[in-house]
Amino acid sequence: MARLLYFAFPTGGVQGGQKMILRHVETLRGLGFDATCVTGPQNVVPEWFEHRAPIITAYELRQDDILVLPDDAHDALRKAAALPHRRVVFAQNPYIMAALSLSAMDGFAADRFPPFIAVGRGLAGLISRLYPQAQVELVPCFADERTFRPRGPKRAAIAYVPKKRPLEAKVIPGLFERLHPRHRDLAWTQIEKASERRVADVFAESSLLLSLSRLESVGMTPLEAMACGCVCAGFTGVGGGEYATTDNGFWVPDDDCVAAADALAEAADVVKAGGPALQRRIEAGRETAARWSYAVFRAALEEVWMRLAPEARLQDGPLD
Repeated sequence: MARLLYFAFPTGGVQGGQKMILRHVETLRGLGFDATCVTGPQNVVPEWFEHRAPIITAYELRQDDILVLPDDAHDALRKAAALPHRRVVFAQNPYIMAALSLSAMDGFAADRFPPFIAVGRGLAGLISRLYPQAQVELVPCFADERTFRPRGPKRAAIAYVPKKRPLEAKVIPGLFERLHPRHRDLAWTQIEKASERRVADVFAESSLLLSLSRLESVGMTPLEAMACGCVCAGFTGVGGGEYATTDNGFWVPDDDCVAAADALAEAADVVKAGGPALQRRIEAGRETAARWSYAVFRAALEEVWMRLAPEARLQDGPLD
């Protein structure tokens, strides 16, 4: 029977792409597919979120194994191109893929070119432009409603994640406090190297998110904040354009820090005033996040793998 071997090369840091690989594996096993995560002995298994995905470092490939390869793992892609096994490329970021892996994917024979699974429509469209011959499937990434959800009263606070934009994370608060002194009483909560649970706790208690998204395929941080009832303001990181609207956030052109500070102040005005205008913003955000939910992801994952490799499904129901 075919096994789905998802390859991952984590370093132990907070990387959303590594989380998504493990979520694929654990969800597939819950659906009855024989799925396992494969990593190297030198890699560091993530401990910043909980999961139930089996991870192995020692293995022997079987003839009918299906190798699911990350789009940024250029060495693994090169090696896999020479193997007789079926391959699938799991694509999560177009910019990293373009920087690292396009030449590696040129090694795949035209008559055995692998299908792709993309996490967003924009990314899927780009892959189709790069590789018109490829089968491109869409399994959206998700803001996990099992973890990211409202949990009661909020405080007047701005949450932000500086990882992608460390300079802007210093510039915008400075501009905000000088240009909009009426909001100097707002607290700032920086989220850095935090567990998934801690991030969800901060979003659940914060009224606002300063979005510092950058070069994203989709961008989960604003969606997770929306799911927790935050009002978002800031950058879409390009990929966030798939969900960003004038109803669910105060969005500005990437890199424009002055516009971001002004947008954050406008969002803070809405939060401070409360009432129907605030509720409309919160509901628009939660409705957006619901379109990027675990439930939507799970259904798409099942549909795609029943198309790609139905023989890997051992039963209807959890394997573990």
